[in-house]
Amino acid sequence: MPLTRRRFTALAAAALAPLPGAAQQADTRIHVIDMANAPFLDRDTVPAGLDGANACTRPNHRFLENLAASGVDTVFRYYSDTNNANLNCKNVTRRERDLLHDHGLALAIVYQFEGGAKNRYTGARAAADAAFCLERARVINQPEGSTIWFGVDSDTGRNADADVLAYFRAIRSAFGGRFRIGAYAAGARCRLLRDAGLADGFWVPEAPAWNGTRAFLNSGDWTLYQNKTDIGKSALNAEMGQVLPIDTDILNPAAGGTIGAFGKDGAVRSYDPARLAAVAGARFWVKPNRLDILDFPEGSPVAHACIARTVHVRAIGPEWSLVDIDEDGVAEGWCRTKDLAPLDRMPAWATGCKPMDI
Repeated sequence: MPLTRRRFTALAAAALAPLPGAAQQADTRIHVIDMANAPFLDRDTVPAGLDGANACTRPNHRFLENLAASGVDTVFRYYSDTNNANLNCKNVTRRERDLLHDHGLALAIVYQFEGGAKNRYTGARAAADAAFCLERARVINQPEGSTIWFGVDSDTGRNADADVLAYFRAIRSAFGGRFRIGAYAAGARCRLLRDAGLADGFWVPEAPAWNGTRAFLNSGDWTLYQNKTDIGKSALNAEMGQVLPIDTDILNPAAGGTIGAFGKDGAVRSYDPARLAAVAGARFWVKPNRLDILDFPEGSPVAHACIARTVHVRAIGPEWSLVDIDEDGVAEGWCRTKDLAPLDRMPAWATGCKPMDI
């Protein structure tokens, strides 16, 4: 059928229906991000080997103001044994903690150092990692009762199950209940640790091919899902005077309303259940191997998304949906509603589609 002006108007009206349920009652913009670098304008000026000594003195207020104005209320930052030459100022400092809090942002903590290394996670290694984290927590005054997440940033074949269990068992022993423990890992690792009772939260990376990820996400037992990585061109961080890539994260509404982040007052941050339901309810999986995003219904492709990746549905109708693919709250275009699946029905990942650089 030709796309007449009348048909386009009808299609657009159908697509611009509000999302069902809680999603139409609250803000659906992403509100949790993680970033490996500190938000300072001079973060790349320090020579290798100086461990950030001469950098991270010029706060990027514009970037943080833009995050807050875009709906972000929580930022994950890192404890990491060193600041390497390519990623200066990775360790969060008291100065950065205060900067984030002054902009109204809660701070969440993740420990990651050599996270993808083979045989990295052992009971023996855990003692040193726990001591490092406890010292960093003392330095930045991280409140007890908040969470320190540990990044096992590889698929399951690089570290034996028994070693990973021993690692988290030793971390729990060393913490002695002072801090809650989170695991950032492939779905199968999260399942292993959840079943063993060795972690309090489970954060799944955007790696749909990793072992057990689909099954764990569809089980509903996850806490966080890192749904977009290395965002550099989105309105979330565009025109900020520097490229500061970020990742975005979805909090499971059924996970208890907290990820162990803390605010300026030292209290652990909790989130409005309606907001969590709205955010999760507006994220949908892509079902086809490659999904073209069109400039208008039955129009021309302007972007694409890949199977087993998420889009933010801004409005949905029987035939067409208006979607945002880079998590800045601004829709890039339209796709057929039948090509989307809700967050509890992740499709099987397949090769053949390369995600866009966003």
